[in-house]
Amino acid sequence: MDGSMEVFEQGEKVMYPQFGLGTVAGLTEKQVNGASLSFYRLEFPVKQMEILVPVDRARENGLRRVMSRKEVRELVKHLASGANSAKSQQWHRWRKKTLEQLKSGDPLEIANIYRYLRSLEGKKGLSFTERKILTQVERMLISEIAVALQVSEEHAERMITPAKLASTPKARVLAS
Repeated sequence: MDGSMEVFEQGEKVMYPQFGLGTVAGLTEKQVNGASLSFYRLEFPVKQMEILVPVDRARENGLRRVMSRKEVRELVKHLASGANSAKSQQWHRWRKKTLEQLKSGDPLEIANIYRYLRSLEGKKGLSFTERKILTQVERMLISEIAVALQVSEEHAERMITPAKLASTPKARVLAS
């Protein structure tokens, strides 16, 4: 085992790209091409599904711990900054880049997708695919913030909603 490899414990809440918030249900061994490999068994109750992630490739596959309170504060501040660096580009290129950002699992990348789609929604409305991606990233951010801060999902949603970000003093939003 690589010394830098993160070890996740049974019952621990984790984030996994494209699936969102899950729980480590345990470790399991499987025979793959004649070799015995260890896998994290992750449960995603909202999607009523379970997946296996190879322990030795967990980080490479984007499995990570839920954000800390400090990281949530930075994320909310980032969303509230309103700066949007996304440039207009061909739709298929935007979609490819967006899927890569989602796959990375990086909360700030996910926040950038959210912010871009929210601004686009206000300007011209969203296509079916854009709406679907917005719903996915919004769900990921809300569920992770709720777990990280131990608040309700409704509270977490208010923290990232554009109207609330614009009208709420940062000190009050970040104090939770």
